[in-house]
Amino acid sequence: MNVLILGAGGSIGAALVEEYLADDRVKLVIAIHRQAVSSVHERICWLSADLGDASSIDACAHKIGELDVPIHRWVCCSGYLHGDAGGPEKTLRKLNYDKLGTDMSVNALGPLVLFSKLATALKKVEDFRGVFLSAQVGSIEDNQLGGWYGYRMSKAALNMGIKCLAIEMRSWRTQPIVIAVHPGTTTSALSKPFTQSRAATLQSPDACAQRLYRLAESVTVEQSGQFLKLDGSNLPW
Repeated sequence: MNVLILGAGGSIGAALVEEYLADDRVKLVIAIHRQAVSSVHERICWLSADLGDASSIDACAHKIGELDVPIHRWVCCSGYLHGDAGGPEKTLRKLNYDKLGTDMSVNALGPLVLFSKLATALKKVEDFRGVFLSAQVGSIEDNQLGGWYGYRMSKAALNMGIKCLAIEMRSWRTQPIVIAVHPGTTTSALSKPFTQSRAATLQSPDACAQRLYRLAESVTVEQSGQFLKLDGSNLPW
Protein backbone atom coordinates (compact mmCIF):
# COMPACT_ATOMS: atom_id res chain seq x y z
CA MET A 1 0.00 0.00 0.00
CA ASN A 2 1.23 3.49 -0.88
CA VAL A 3 0.05 6.61 0.94
CA LEU A 4 0.09 10.27 -0.11
CA ILE A 5 -0.09 12.84 2.69
CA LEU A 6 -0.53 16.46 1.68
CA GLY A 7 0.59 18.85 4.41
CA ALA A 8 2.98 16.25 5.84
CA GLY A 9 5.13 18.91 7.50
CA GLY A 10 2.36 20.15 9.78
CA SER A 11 1.56 18.85 13.24
CA ILE A 12 -1.20 16.42 12.23
CA GLY A 13 0.43 15.52 8.91
CA ALA A 14 3.77 14.67 10.49
CA ALA A 15 2.10 12.51 13.12
CA LEU A 16 0.09 10.75 10.43
CA VAL A 17 3.26 9.98 8.48
CA GLU A 18 4.54 8.12 11.53
CA GLU A 19 1.20 6.37 11.97
CA TYR A 20 1.32 4.98 8.44
CA LEU A 21 5.00 4.07 8.67
CA ALA A 22 4.03 1.85 11.60
CA ASP A 23 1.65 -0.03 9.28
CA ASP A 24 3.57 -2.98 7.80
CA ARG A 25 1.41 -2.87 4.68
CA VAL A 26 2.77 0.54 3.69
CA LYS A 27 5.57 0.41 1.14
CA LEU A 28 5.87 4.15 0.46
CA VAL A 29 4.64 7.41 1.97
CA ILE A 30 4.63 10.31 -0.48
CA ALA A 31 4.95 13.22 1.93
CA ILE A 32 4.19 16.67 0.51
CA HIS A 33 5.17 19.87 2.30
CA ARG A 34 5.19 23.53 1.25
CA GLN A 35 8.92 23.73 1.84
CA ALA A 36 11.63 21.34 0.68
CA VAL A 37 12.54 18.66 3.25
CA SER A 38 15.98 17.08 3.26
CA SER A 39 15.42 14.20 5.68
CA VAL A 40 15.98 10.71 4.28
CA HIS A 41 13.90 7.62 5.02
CA GLU A 42 13.74 4.48 2.89
CA ARG A 43 9.93 4.50 2.87
CA ILE A 44 9.32 8.26 2.56
CA CYS A 45 9.51 10.34 -0.60
CA TRP A 46 9.37 14.06 0.25
CA LEU A 47 8.00 16.43 -2.38
CA SER A 48 7.25 20.15 -2.17
CA ALA A 49 4.16 22.02 -3.33
CA ASP A 50 2.80 25.50 -2.72
CA LEU A 51 -0.99 25.12 -2.86
CA GLY A 52 -1.32 28.81 -3.63
CA ASP A 53 0.72 28.48 -6.82
CA ALA A 54 -0.71 26.70 -9.87
CA SER A 55 2.70 26.03 -11.42
CA SER A 56 3.93 24.47 -8.17
CA ILE A 57 0.89 22.18 -8.11
CA ASP A 58 1.57 21.17 -11.72
CA ALA A 59 5.21 20.41 -10.93
CA CYS A 60 4.27 18.33 -7.89
CA ALA A 61 1.72 16.34 -9.88
CA HIS A 62 4.38 15.65 -12.51
CA LYS A 63 6.84 14.39 -9.88
CA ILE A 64 4.18 12.13 -8.38
CA GLY A 65 3.51 10.73 -11.84
CA GLU A 66 7.22 10.03 -12.34
CA LEU A 67 7.21 7.83 -9.23
CA ASP A 68 4.92 5.50 -11.18
CA VAL A 69 3.35 3.88 -8.12
CA PRO A 70 -0.35 3.37 -7.31
CA ILE A 71 -1.69 5.61 -4.55
CA HIS A 72 -4.06 3.71 -2.26
CA ARG A 73 -4.54 6.41 0.39
CA TRP A 74 -4.77 10.17 -0.06
CA VAL A 75 -4.93 12.31 3.08
CA CYS A 76 -4.98 16.10 2.81
CA CYS A 77 -3.86 17.65 6.11
CA SER A 78 -2.94 21.06 4.71
CA GLY A 79 -4.70 24.26 5.69
CA TYR A 80 -4.35 28.00 6.21
CA LEU A 81 -5.89 29.84 9.16
CA HIS A 82 -3.36 32.56 9.92
CA GLY A 83 0.03 33.65 8.63
CA ASP A 84 1.63 36.20 6.35
CA ALA A 85 -1.69 36.95 4.64
CA GLY A 86 -3.41 37.67 7.96
CA GLY A 87 -5.66 35.92 10.43
CA PRO A 88 -9.36 35.12 10.82
CA GLU A 89 -11.73 38.03 10.22
CA LYS A 90 -14.04 38.55 13.18
CA THR A 91 -16.16 41.19 11.42
CA LEU A 92 -17.16 42.17 7.91
CA ARG A 93 -14.98 45.29 7.93
CA LYS A 94 -11.88 43.12 8.27
CA LEU A 95 -12.39 41.41 4.89
CA ASN A 96 -9.39 41.62 2.58
CA TYR A 97 -9.37 40.34 -0.99
CA ASP A 98 -5.86 38.91 -0.90
CA LYS A 99 -6.44 37.15 2.44
CA LEU A 100 -9.66 35.59 1.16
CA GLY A 101 -7.78 34.44 -1.93
CA THR A 102 -5.11 32.77 0.19
CA ASP A 103 -7.75 30.98 2.27
CA MET A 104 -9.52 29.73 -0.83
CA SER A 105 -6.34 28.67 -2.65
CA VAL A 106 -4.72 26.74 0.19
CA ASN A 107 -7.83 25.28 1.82
CA ALA A 108 -9.90 24.38 -1.23
CA LEU A 109 -8.57 25.06 -4.71
CA GLY A 110 -5.05 23.69 -4.34
CA PRO A 111 -5.94 20.31 -2.81
CA LEU A 112 -8.79 19.69 -5.24
CA VAL A 113 -6.73 20.67 -8.31
CA LEU A 114 -3.84 18.42 -7.27
CA PHE A 115 -6.30 15.58 -6.73
CA SER A 116 -7.81 16.17 -10.18
CA LYS A 117 -4.39 15.90 -11.81
CA LEU A 118 -3.93 12.45 -10.28
CA ALA A 119 -7.46 11.23 -10.98
CA THR A 120 -6.67 9.26 -14.15
CA ALA A 121 -4.21 7.08 -12.23
CA LEU A 122 -6.41 6.90 -9.12
CA LYS A 123 -9.27 5.42 -11.16
CA LYS A 124 -7.25 2.24 -11.58
CA VAL A 125 -6.54 1.70 -7.87
CA GLU A 126 -8.50 -0.88 -5.89
CA ASP A 127 -9.54 0.06 -2.33
CA PHE A 128 -8.71 3.75 -2.79
CA ARG A 129 -9.61 6.02 0.15
CA GLY A 130 -9.36 9.79 0.02
CA VAL A 131 -9.59 11.90 3.18
CA PHE A 132 -9.65 15.70 3.22
CA LEU A 133 -9.34 17.47 6.56
CA SER A 134 -12.09 20.08 6.66
CA ALA A 135 -13.44 21.88 9.74
CA GLN A 136 -16.74 22.03 11.55
CA VAL A 137 -16.69 25.82 11.16
CA GLY A 138 -17.08 25.16 7.41
CA SER A 139 -20.55 23.72 8.02
CA ILE A 140 -23.15 26.25 6.83
CA GLU A 141 -25.94 24.67 8.87
CA ASP A 142 -23.83 24.57 12.03
CA ASN A 143 -22.71 28.21 11.81
CA GLN A 144 -24.31 30.05 14.74
CA LEU A 145 -21.59 32.58 15.51
CA GLY A 146 -20.50 34.12 12.21
CA GLY A 147 -17.04 35.60 11.77
CA TRP A 148 -13.93 33.83 10.47
CA TYR A 149 -15.17 34.60 6.97
CA GLY A 150 -12.26 33.36 4.89
CA TYR A 151 -11.66 30.14 6.80
CA ARG A 152 -15.37 29.27 6.96
CA MET A 153 -15.92 30.09 3.28
CA SER A 154 -12.89 28.15 2.07
CA LYS A 155 -13.74 25.05 4.11
CA ALA A 156 -17.35 25.22 2.88
CA ALA A 157 -15.96 25.39 -0.67
CA LEU A 158 -13.76 22.38 0.02
CA ASN A 159 -16.78 20.50 1.36
CA MET A 160 -18.75 21.20 -1.81
CA GLY A 161 -15.81 20.04 -3.92
CA ILE A 162 -15.58 16.80 -1.95
CA LYS A 163 -19.32 16.20 -2.31
CA CYS A 164 -19.11 16.72 -6.09
CA LEU A 165 -16.04 14.50 -6.25
CA ALA A 166 -17.72 11.69 -4.34
CA ILE A 167 -20.74 11.79 -6.67
CA GLU A 168 -18.53 11.67 -9.77
CA MET A 169 -16.42 8.84 -8.36
CA ARG A 170 -19.49 6.62 -8.04
CA SER A 171 -19.01 5.86 -11.74
CA TRP A 172 -15.51 4.50 -11.14
CA ARG A 173 -15.50 0.70 -11.30
CA THR A 174 -13.15 0.44 -8.30
CA GLN A 175 -15.67 1.78 -5.74
CA PRO A 176 -13.41 4.47 -4.25
CA ILE A 177 -14.17 6.27 -0.99
CA VAL A 178 -13.72 9.99 -0.38
CA ILE A 179 -14.74 11.88 2.76
CA ALA A 180 -14.42 15.23 4.50
CA VAL A 181 -13.26 15.02 8.12
CA HIS A 182 -13.36 17.46 11.02
CA PRO A 183 -10.26 16.49 13.04
CA GLY A 184 -11.24 18.27 16.23
CA THR A 185 -9.21 20.98 17.92
CA THR A 186 -5.61 19.82 18.04
CA THR A 187 -2.45 21.29 19.50
CA SER A 188 -0.65 22.80 16.51
CA ALA A 189 0.89 25.96 15.11
CA LEU A 190 -2.36 26.54 13.23
CA SER A 191 -4.55 26.46 16.34
CA LYS A 192 -2.15 27.88 18.96
CA PRO A 193 -3.25 31.56 18.87
CA PHE A 194 -6.88 30.59 19.37
CA THR A 195 -6.78 27.76 21.93
CA GLN A 196 -4.65 28.98 24.84
CA SER A 197 -7.69 29.13 27.11
CA ARG A 198 -8.81 25.63 26.11
CA ALA A 199 -5.64 23.63 26.79
CA ALA A 200 -7.47 21.01 28.85
CA THR A 201 -9.77 20.11 25.94
CA LEU A 202 -7.14 19.87 23.22
CA GLN A 203 -5.95 16.61 21.71
CA SER A 204 -2.33 16.02 20.77
CA PRO A 205 -1.30 15.61 17.12
CA ASP A 206 -0.42 11.98 17.85
CA ALA A 207 -3.87 11.27 19.29
CA CYS A 208 -5.52 12.99 16.32
CA ALA A 209 -3.40 11.05 13.84
CA GLN A 210 -4.22 7.73 15.50
CA ARG A 211 -7.94 8.41 15.28
CA LEU A 212 -7.64 9.72 11.73
CA TYR A 213 -5.74 6.61 10.67
CA ARG A 214 -8.38 4.35 12.23
CA LEU A 215 -11.16 6.26 10.50
CA ALA A 216 -9.44 6.18 7.10
CA GLU A 217 -8.90 2.44 7.36
CA SER A 218 -12.42 1.62 8.57
CA VAL A 219 -14.63 3.95 6.52
CA THR A 220 -17.01 2.17 4.12
CA VAL A 221 -18.23 2.77 0.59
CA GLU A 222 -21.62 3.72 2.02
CA GLN A 223 -19.94 6.61 3.89
CA SER A 224 -18.30 8.06 0.79
CA GLY A 225 -19.30 11.67 0.24
CA GLN A 226 -20.03 12.33 3.92
CA PHE A 227 -18.71 14.95 6.36
CA LEU A 228 -17.50 13.07 9.43
CA LYS A 229 -16.01 13.58 12.87
CA LEU A 230 -13.08 11.40 13.89
CA ASP A 231 -15.46 9.02 15.64
CA GLY A 232 -17.30 8.42 12.36
CA SER A 233 -20.43 10.39 13.26
CA ASN A 234 -21.90 12.77 10.69
CA LEU A 235 -21.71 16.55 10.56
CA PRO A 236 -24.19 18.68 8.59
CA TRP A 237 -22.87 20.28 5.42
